[in-house]
Amino acid sequence: MNVEPWRDLSPGDAAPLVVRGMQFLLRERGASLVVDGLFGPLTAAAVAAVQSDQGLPSTGDVDTATWVALVVPTGPGSSGEAVRGVQGFDPGGRVGVPALAVDGVYGPDTAAAVAEFQRRWGLSIDGLAGRETWSFLSTMRAGSHVWGMAKVGHTQAVNWRVRAVQHLLRHHGASLVVDGAYGPVTGEAVRSWQQTQRATFISTTCGQLDWPGLIATARLGDTGDHVRAVQSMLHGLAEDGAFGPLTDAAVREFQGMFAPPVDGVVGPLTWRALTVPKGE
Repeated sequence: MNVEPWRDLSPGDAAPLVVRGMQFLLRERGASLVVDGLFGPLTAAAVAAVQSDQGLPSTGDVDTATWVALVVPTGPGSSGEAVRGVQGFDPGGRVGVPALAVDGVYGPDTAAAVAEFQRRWGLSIDGLAGRETWSFLSTMRAGSHVWGMAKVGHTQAVNWRVRAVQHLLRHHGASLVVDGAYGPVTGEAVRSWQQTQRATFISTTCGQLDWPGLIATARLGDTGDHVRAVQSMLHGLAEDGAFGPLTDAAVREFQGMFAPPVDGVVGPLTWRALTVPKGE
């Protein structure tokens, strides 16, 4: 849940991109199914058949356990329907760049696209499409409220969330140097903070369950590490911890593009928008 934000699918759901990916996985499992992005009776029956084979309740709905049963890990050298499922998301897509070919061959272009998707979302960057990557692919639909992640081994140059996590940990009392390197010390600070919040899903990764508790509302006139966290995620701002006119203007500009309403207040909606990838 914290590092794998699976999104359930049910018959009739309007999520063609994700449904197509799921249908390719069903075909990899032997289903005779047309990949059309429509979750109708035939797709539901194919899901129920896989569930029965895996000892799961045959509901026809794709919940977390069903997603995990469906996923076939793929990487360079792989071929087949599961590879097409990954390629269909065009995971590393950029505006103005041709979409990834859905040819079922996991070559260098597919590996690079998957690695780029992983970088954008703060996943382990290995170019392999396994459970973690598929869990994020499953959220690529309207209405998903997924957060980007940060984990041990990341740096600010690769993952723009790292300094923000460190500043927010300091806001919550951690004795931590903000250096933009998410190493073991930062990981253990995350783990320690998690243990004050819950009894399960404890790790060194800052994920879905962590951001809502770590963030703190910031607005004009505020000072402190939570303000530095905001400043670290907006271009061209000094991380001085003072929410002055320049920070207010930068926040309003960001909200105008990605997180309305434009009120200059960095609350949960603006915070989440700061952590997720933008069109690149």
